[in-house]
Amino acid sequence: MMNIKQEKPQVMVVGTFHMRYTPDLQRMEFDDLLAESRQLEIQKVVEQLKKFKPTKVALEVVKSEENKLNQEFNQYKEGQLNLAIDEVQQLGFRIASDLQHEKVYAVDWMESVGNRGLGEVFEWAEKNQPEFIRYINENYRSNHELSIGKKSVYDIIRSQNHESFIEKQHEMYMAIARIGSNEEYIGIDWIRWWYQRNLILYYNLAQITSISDRTLLIIGAAHVHLVTQFLKESNSFSVVNPLDYLT
Repeated sequence: MMNIKQEKPQVMVVGTFHMRYTPDLQRMEFDDLLAESRQLEIQKVVEQLKKFKPTKVALEVVKSEENKLNQEFNQYKEGQLNLAIDEVQQLGFRIASDLQHEKVYAVDWMESVGNRGLGEVFEWAEKNQPEFIRYINENYRSNHELSIGKKSVYDIIRSQNHESFIEKQHEMYMAIARIGSNEEYIGIDWIRWWYQRNLILYYNLAQITSISDRTLLIIGAAHVHLVTQFLKESNSFSVVNPLDYLT
């Protein structure tokens, strides 16, 4: 009997830097992203990602704020909202509006599970593992606090979706997991929250993505490794490489 290969819904996970300030490990210093030259660079990203022809656009916004998110999206579509300096609006709203989507989707989660915050983990390490935290800072964190400089927004986002960049990001989290002493698992106390957050992102993506969908997720680059891993290991989705479009 001939086996018929079942089609899978497509998901493309696009990593980006945060255009607004966040306390994340991944952040950049940048000039005025509302300047005409920067807006042209952002629009180039938009035009390339639109070629994926997504049927749904998912964004790094907590699920509980989806109604507010779509109120703003509708205001933008009606010409009543100036886009904020935020990848959610600069990229997500533009793509979804241009493709005449009725709504956008919030898929993030940020609740506490009684764990230490990342700042607490680093404070503990500075007191108890100073050499190791120095190693993390020198080998990983110094590479995350970057300046855009003369690089275009398009080139930066493209570089953040290369496998080498994605792997280096996750390697840093594996280093953080080694912060601790004997049975005092300091770094893992935060890492377990990080894994839970990315599992919930995966869950929320799965919930909104039906067989005929081509879902585009725009998210901080640090999430790409885990979310992509979960999607692939589920064997339920076809994961599209954004570099096929960010040429």
